[in-house]
Amino acid sequence: MEAEDGAKAIELLNSGDNPMMIDVIICDIRMPHINGTEAIKYFRAQYPSVPIIVLTAYPDFQLATSMLKEGVTDYLVKPVDREKMLMAVKNAMEKRSLFAT
Repeated sequence: MEAEDGAKAIELLNSGDNPMMIDVIICDIRMPHINGTEAIKYFRAQYPSVPIIVLTAYPDFQLATSMLKEGVTDYLVKPVDREKMLMAVKNAMEKRSLFAT
């Protein structure tokens, strides 16, 4: 599933009779309507077991540190090569599996 901004992502996750089941959320920070920081707070509250990876073009050490402390699994700066992204998703899914058992 893909959404162009935080508001659309929240809408998609909550649509239908049953909320979507997802393995990993990859979220940008700078988005229109609902920014990534707000969307991540919502995702952490509503889907606490779903790992979140931040993917942004704007490196911010303080924000990265803060988000990692708040439970974001990884903070990646664009452009990210394919292997690094796949490894981040794999690691996030492994962490989710550890917490699910």
